[in-house]
Amino acid sequence: MKSAVEVSITSWRKNVVKPGQEHGRVLLMPGTGYNCDRPLLYWAAQALAEAGWRIDRMNVRNASDDLSTVIPVLNEAIDGWVKSVRGKSAGKDAQGDAAQSVNTAFASGDSGVTSGSGSAGDSGMVTGASSSAGSASPAKPQRLLLIGKSLTTMTYPHVASHYGLPFVLLTPVLHHADFDPSARVIPVPAVGDDIVGEPEAPSVEVAAEVIRSEHSGSSHAAGSRYPGPAPLVCAGTADPFYDRIRANALTPHVHEYPDANHSIEVPGHWRRSLDYLKEVTASVAQYAATL
Repeated sequence: MKSAVEVSITSWRKNVVKPGQEHGRVLLMPGTGYNCDRPLLYWAAQALAEAGWRIDRMNVRNASDDLSTVIPVLNEAIDGWVKSVRGKSAGKDAQGDAAQSVNTAFASGDSGVTSGSGSAGDSGMVTGASSSAGSASPAKPQRLLLIGKSLTTMTYPHVASHYGLPFVLLTPVLHHADFDPSARVIPVPAVGDDIVGEPEAPSVEVAAEVIRSEHSGSSHAAGSRYPGPAPLVCAGTADPFYDRIRANALTPHVHEYPDANHSIEVPGHWRRSLDYLKEVTASVAQYAATL
């Protein structure tokens, strides 16, 4: 019997930089019905690949409308990716990138990792380099960036709280979906989201600290941000899951696209839609260039 949620992470087949020579690593994460080959994610990946980043892509098969059961599986997959990439960076030796290629897969209720060679399409994610005889100098921490679309933007609190990593939030879920019985959104403490009371939300401790700081007049509360760099938000004003107040309380880096929907497109206006796609791609590239 298949799990309700299955996640795998593979190396993007269009990477142009050789392993070990990249500017940094990017995890590209899809939305529901919006995979990594769709325009916003595809062109963001193209722009970053040209800038020297190596791209890994997440694939999600989700048969559950209850996001409270989906998000923990996504978080677990991200944990595996971060551990894998950081472990590989720390394990580099004089022989370079002699590493094992694996396909990392996660399912709800199963934290197992399966290994195998990469496919002809996206190759398996490289996770762990073999060690050499001789000591190696400490490796410089790997530069990491995550890009999420819709569903996967809801992993931001976990990523920020546990790793403090930069994150691009494409059409983030700041207003809950009608189909989701758990009514999950990205918690924004400054606007008093009820979700900060969820016992399983990774952001609860951070949110509580922000609220305590707010009551004590701490400067941290004014920013109302999670640990790490403030994320980049790109969203359309006609997106039913977007909330301007929450977005601006979450980060100063908010890019809005008038009349655009949840795909940052304006139906019936292809020129505006293409212009917005170009602007989003440029914004992602600019954000990444500051890291």
